[in-house]
Formats: sequence, structure tokens, C-alpha cells
Amino acid sequence: MPALFHVGRYRIVIYLNDHGPAHVHAIGPDGYARFALGRSQDDVELIEVEGISRASLRRIAGAIIDRHDECSAAWRKFHGDPFASRKDR
Repeated sequence: MPALFHVGRYRIVIYLNDHGPAHVHAIGPDGYARFALGRSQDDVELIEVEGISRASLRRIAGAIIDRHDECSAAWRKFHGDPFASRKDR
């Protein structure tokens, strides 16, 4: 699982054998969260969390939003374009 970047003690990663929809994982000593990557920065959504404080979630979400293009490009590199139509693939 390649680490895209770090936010404090949390690694932002994409699993190589993962499934859609496009998303990233935040993994740290206190817990775990998963954020869906929509088409734009405005579409980043928290979809799962365990053990991470609200303050840490805000910092993590902010970093993912700020680096949305990087996260989306990494997802496409490993899993293809989640928004391409069937005939585009």
C-alpha cells in the first residue's frame, strides 16, 4: 500500500488490491478513516471512521481536499478512472 503523504501521525494510503468507489485510507496509531474521492475537492466525503478525534479528522480531511488531484491521480494509476464510462475503458 503506497503512502501518498502524511498528516501528522496519519498515513494517507491507497490499497493496491482495493475496490471502487475511489477512496483513500487514513491510518494512524489511534484509528482509521476512509474518505471517498469525488470528481472534485468539493466531493471528498468521510465514509468510515474508527477512533480518530474530530480535530484530527478535520486536519486529515483538509489535507485530502487540498491534495485531491494527487489522490485522484494515484487512484487512477492503480485502479483506472472511476468516472470513465464503460466504452472509454
